[in-house]
Amino acid sequence: MAFVHSVKAELAARYSLALFELAEEKGQVSAVKKELLNLKQMIDESKDFAFVLACPTISRREKQETVLAVAEKAGFSKLLCDFLGVVAQNNRLFALPEMVDSFFDLIDEKDGIIKAEVTSAWDVSPENKEKITSLLASALGKKSIQLSVKKDASLLGGLTVRIGSLLIDNSLKTKIQQLKTVMKGA
Repeated sequence: MAFVHSVKAELAARYSLALFELAEEKGQVSAVKKELLNLKQMIDESKDFAFVLACPTISRREKQETVLAVAEKAGFSKLLCDFLGVVAQNNRLFALPEMVDSFFDLIDEKDGIIKAEVTSAWDVSPENKEKITSLLASALGKKSIQLSVKKDASLLGGLTVRIGSLLIDNSLKTKIQQLKTVMKGA
C-alpha cells in the first residue's frame, strides 16, 4: 500500500510541477489556483465525479469526455482544460486530487510557506500554538509557518512535529518504547 501511495505521489508531483511551470510562464498561477480550488471542491462534493476519476473499469475516452465536459461547464481556462485533457489521455485521472494538492504545495513553497503538523496528547492552547509556530520559524529560518494541530491521547504526553517527510517525535509513548527496547537488551 505504501508503494502505491509513493508512486501516486511521485506521479502527482511530476504533473503538478509541469502545470505550475506552464502557469508561471503564462502568468496564470493565481487563476489556475482558483480553478483548481473549484475542481477540488467538485471532486469532494460529487461522489459520482470522484468515482469516474478513480474507476479503472471506465474507459479512458469516457473519463476524458467527462472531465472535459465538467471543465467546460465550469469555465476553466484553456491552460487547465489542456492539462486535464493530457492527464485524461495518459490515463492518470485517478491521481488528480493529489495533483491538485501538490500544485498548492508548490505555490506554498514558492511563497516560502512551510506546513507543519503538530500532534499532541492534549489540546494545544492558542498561546502554545503561537509559541510552537515561533520556535519552528526561528529554527527553520522561515517567516511563515502554517501550523495544524491534532490531538492524539495515545501519545500519553509530549508531542510530534511533522514537516514534509521529517518527523520529530518527542512523545512520552515513544520514549517508553525506547526505554523498553533498552531494558530488553540489558
